[in-house]
Amino acid sequence: MKPFSKIHNDHRGFTMIEIVVVLIILAVVSTVIVYRPTTTSNDLIAQTEILKSHLRYAQLRAMNDTLQPNNHPRWEMNFPNTASYALYKYRDDGSGMKDPANLPGENSNSHTLTTGISMTTDFGSNTYFNEWGSPVNAGGTSVSVTQTITLTQGTPSYITITRNTGFIP
Repeated sequence: MKPFSKIHNDHRGFTMIEIVVVLIILAVVSTVIVYRPTTTSNDLIAQTEILKSHLRYAQLRAMNDTLQPNNHPRWEMNFPNTASYALYKYRDDGSGMKDPANLPGENSNSHTLTTGISMTTDFGSNTYFNEWGSPVNAGGTSVSVTQTITLTQGTPSYITITRNTGFIP
């Protein structure tokens, strides 16, 4: 009778399957690293979406409110410079005085863009919405063209406010 003995394989190295699996994992990881968006484009996208939501908020507030006694719009989004904007509500007394109104997600009526992002508008420093959510001028007259806000950080990002309807895509 033969004594029972263990067979030891002293073969060292990798199998072909192990090598293929490692190469596939490396390919996936390197693809993710190469095509990952940069943080600057993330900041631009985030600021664009924040501004859109603030514009929609101003529009919604205008739709849920009445006009001023002189039939002028009550809600104003003010763009005083290329780095910030603010929301105001005109008083009920017809005096033309306006009070700051807090923006959603903010502790004040204003929002400052992330450093490195600049903003331009093609309609001046104010935009107003009437009781139907349509963009109007300070006198309450409908605007004749689609309004555009451009945020830039290397590449531009555009926000449009469609004339007549106020649609903000």
